[in-house]
Amino acid sequence: MKNVLMIMSMLLCSLLVCTNVYAKNKQSEQALDQIVAIINDDVVTKSELNHAIDMVKLQMTQGHQPVPADSVLQKQVLDQLINKKLQLQLAKQANIAITDTEVDKAINHIAQQNNMSVKDLYQHINSDGMKTDDYRAEIHDQMTLQKIEQSELMNHITVTPEEVTAFMHSKEWQNNALKEYHLEDIMIPFSDTPSTEEILSSKKRAQAVLTKLNDGKTFAEVEQSDTGGDRALQGGDLGWRKLPEIPSVFAEKVAHMRANQIAGPIQAPNGFHIIRLIEVRSISTQAAPGRKQVEELLFQRKFAEAVQVWVSKLRGQAFIVTNPNQNG
Repeated sequence: MKNVLMIMSMLLCSLLVCTNVYAKNKQSEQALDQIVAIINDDVVTKSELNHAIDMVKLQMTQGHQPVPADSVLQKQVLDQLINKKLQLQLAKQANIAITDTEVDKAINHIAQQNNMSVKDLYQHINSDGMKTDDYRAEIHDQMTLQKIEQSELMNHITVTPEEVTAFMHSKEWQNNALKEYHLEDIMIPFSDTPSTEEILSSKKRAQAVLTKLNDGKTFAEVEQSDTGGDRALQGGDLGWRKLPEIPSVFAEKVAHMRANQIAGPIQAPNGFHIIRLIEVRSISTQAAPGRKQVEELLFQRKFAEAVQVWVSKLRGQAFIVTNPNQNG
């Protein structure tokens, strides 16, 4: 199971889908740089944020995805940088270290997955405007994040044989085992320990978002002013997923939706979700996922959901100030 997660994580760091980009600044430059966020004893600078935004735009352009308005992108990239720094701080406290040899091995794996040599991979990265040292540093950070996530969460997640059996015997799986779903998701978040008032406020906001969508606005248009959450970086696009890969809070609902149908608000531990089923496609030319693959997909689903809850808790316990110059 750990090997599966390692492979998935490395693929996420490939040159075409890596969205959290490391921006290394010289100390003298950072001293003159505007601080846009304070996270405990660390900061995000304006140049770091701008660099990350540029790389996200590049990644979205390569993936032929519509790029949101700059104001939306800035908020969401900053949100991801804050999450990343919080996890790196925890990893440092836990004395988690990634060696150069481990980074070399990961980059070799990425190159092989893209059918190229490491030299060609570096040339491709450089041609996209990213320095080799910065790319290696980002891989190092992503491996560190993976290691702290596994350390904190792996032993708390189980998928029992009974769960796998129940899922594979469910009507949803029996009727949809050979289907994949292309989804959009908007999340209206609330805090880790929300009050009843906060939940009601978030639900009211979610219902207002739903009204706009039902009136004809697109997910991208609504996101420019109404949403939060990491997925907005991809325009709310979750991509193609098999049923066990879809978040459990709305997987069953998706199985009964039609193309272009919108559903929500759906309450989850981290907020309210509104989803749209863009399209359904058949994978009948392939064999249906077997029991072992279903178990792995269910584990990955649980792990992804646990990471979201865990990061939300980290944020709730941290000292975070955004736009400190304005606040001051």
